[in-house]
Amino acid sequence: MKHQILLLLFLIFLSSKSFSQNLEYRSVDYYFDIVEKLELEQLKKEGIINDSLKVVEKYKEVGKETLNKEGFEKYSDIKVKILQSIFKDYLFQQYIEYKDDVYVLYFSMAGFDDTEWQILKWKKQDWDKSDKIDLKLVEDCKFKFEDNEKSKECNFTLIAFNYDEGPKNLNDVKIFIKNDFLVMERGNLYHTLYDLKNQKIILNEESPWTKCNAKDKEEMNKWIKENLHDKIEKIINK
Repeated sequence: MKHQILLLLFLIFLSSKSFSQNLEYRSVDYYFDIVEKLELEQLKKEGIINDSLKVVEKYKEVGKETLNKEGFEKYSDIKVKILQSIFKDYLFQQYIEYKDDVYVLYFSMAGFDDTEWQILKWKKQDWDKSDKIDLKLVEDCKFKFEDNEKSKECNFTLIAFNYDEGPKNLNDVKIFIKNDFLVMERGNLYHTLYDLKNQKIILNEESPWTKCNAKDKEEMNKWIKENLHDKIEKIINK
């Protein structure tokens, strides 16, 4: 029942902000704001915080304004249910047209705080301009493509996937086209390069944090700059 209530709240809130025919850019924070709003509403419904957003005595750490163990466990349960209801889909961030194709950037979350991005391509006439796509459908289609299976539902092409399981590059996430190359940028660093003319990936690291085995974000971003950003910048500026 709780899950149904959360899902209903999400659908009402999201529908009030969606652009079914005229999709506009949506940042990662756009979706984090939705999550935060739903968390606060549910925390109030569960009696964990009051209308002033203060933790009630029962769930307050002694002498502090933070959640005690019981309160944190309830909060964690609420957060997980909200994340599962929202991020069962890849959610729209941006689209770009190139000749007869449309490239769409999507965002989602896995687990408690891991973030992921997917770039998909459609023929213009096949894209339904939806602001989300079922995550499971994308995964199923990936396996079908690998097995050379055809399906009416899989009327798109998987271009690139990115994942952050450690430090995050969440600001200014976008795709752009320069000199017939599609680039994905996150945190002012280029992460992905796709050759539009030859329809192939030139550079992409699905999980930079795992690849470079860095000790912190600064070290990870240094690796990204040297191994992805600088190489991509050189190619697109030729």
